[in-house]
Amino acid sequence: MDRIEGKITGGGELALAEGLDCVKAAVLLLDDNLHVVFANRAYLQFYNLDVEICRPGANFVDIVWILVDSGEYGVGEIGELVESRLAPVRARQEISRVRVRPNGQVLSTQGVPLPSGGYIYTVTDVTAEHHAAEHAKTVHKATVIALADLAEYRDTETGDHVIRVSRLIYEIAREMRRRGTLATDNPEAFCAEVGIASILHDVGKVAIPDQILHKPGFLEPVERVAMQQHAALGARVLAKAASMASDSGYLRLGVEIARHHHERYDGAGYPDQLAGADIPLSARITAVADVYDALISERPYKAAWTEEKAIGFVREQAGAHFDPDVADAFEAVMAERSKTPLIQWTPAMSVGNEVLDRDHKMLVGLINHLALDSNRDDRTVLELVLDELVGYAAAHFSREEGYLEVMGYPHLAAHRAIHRRLTGELKTIRARFVDGTHAIGDEIREFLANWLTRHIMDEDMRYARHAERGPEGGQ
Repeated sequence: MDRIEGKITGGGELALAEGLDCVKAAVLLLDDNLHVVFANRAYLQFYNLDVEICRPGANFVDIVWILVDSGEYGVGEIGELVESRLAPVRARQEISRVRVRPNGQVLSTQGVPLPSGGYIYTVTDVTAEHHAAEHAKTVHKATVIALADLAEYRDTETGDHVIRVSRLIYEIAREMRRRGTLATDNPEAFCAEVGIASILHDVGKVAIPDQILHKPGFLEPVERVAMQQHAALGARVLAKAASMASDSGYLRLGVEIARHHHERYDGAGYPDQLAGADIPLSARITAVADVYDALISERPYKAAWTEEKAIGFVREQAGAHFDPDVADAFEAVMAERSKTPLIQWTPAMSVGNEVLDRDHKMLVGLINHLALDSNRDDRTVLELVLDELVGYAAAHFSREEGYLEVMGYPHLAAHRAIHRRLTGELKTIRARFVDGTHAIGDEIREFLANWLTRHIMDEDMRYARHAERGPEGGQ
């Protein structure tokens, strides 16, 4: 139903009520005072509401309060959640949104103001369609990551970098949107696409010779020129793909990012020496995330920086290397990330190996990120965190098992079996979240926090004690 004009009386009103009760979509009709005119059975069933609550003449404001109190719209400040639902109706704005309910059901909501002064809501269950779209998106993202890994494995021997950068880019864009500094025509679409678009930012490195990519030191001028070619080469590859998939926002942004993520805000970057706002916004955001992650990562030519030192570098380079608005949003994101709502790392958690301790700190941070207030109801960032968690856990387990094998740990087989089980549980949690059958609620967050803490303090401390005793220290 697109709209209802005027008033319906007599038999017409009865026929309308009977007809609306037969449709599968939930329908709620309000008058110009936000009082209920009619709610069909599907509306009551969708939200588990009593007939009396939605009786003709009932106040829509009361219904919204009931739904917010029940957790229908997620976690947050109650008054803000209520106002976010009422404001568009009071302003007589059209509403069109898709959201995942706490129970995993996906609803499409349309709200239309009526010429008579009223308002009509229609809510449709689109769970099946959403799952199909999510599956296609997952396949697409997996393909993009696989292509990115071709470049990343040749360069840094890890594909984790592109996943970490992707999430940081999304979080920076989200923060800029919140601050009103995301200067783009469609902030919602930009935020939804820019993270995945960034995954192929270094795909042009597949064409760079190994002796340059793997050189364990600074590049000579001629080598640096050759390395810089990866930006234009990557953009050329993605532009060809974008021309064959004209509706792909990911690829269009990917072209911008690949070509311009090494530009500098002061114009001293490459390949086109663009400056300021002439650099595409997607590339300005990627520049910060990419440099930060490179700084905190170990490379053949340098040790990993601390997070504090890398954050300080971004701050110092605001206005020179980096867009000041992007740098400010980045600092806000990192301040939010530093919160520890679930697990507090302590020296007692150290296993005596710097690499493995760094891995454990990273896993602690990822699980904490699932519980941050800014992330709890953001499906995009939760999925990115889960992607990172699954990938990083697998990489960490591999490094840890290699370390245990070298030390001759007698219980390696049992430890490896624990790793396989934990990896399977993480993959199951992610898969169920992506297909909408399970949300990331407090139960899942607490399970992951307890799992990691227990694994470090029990299983990992066993090999730490073995390492302290040495090969002659007994079993």
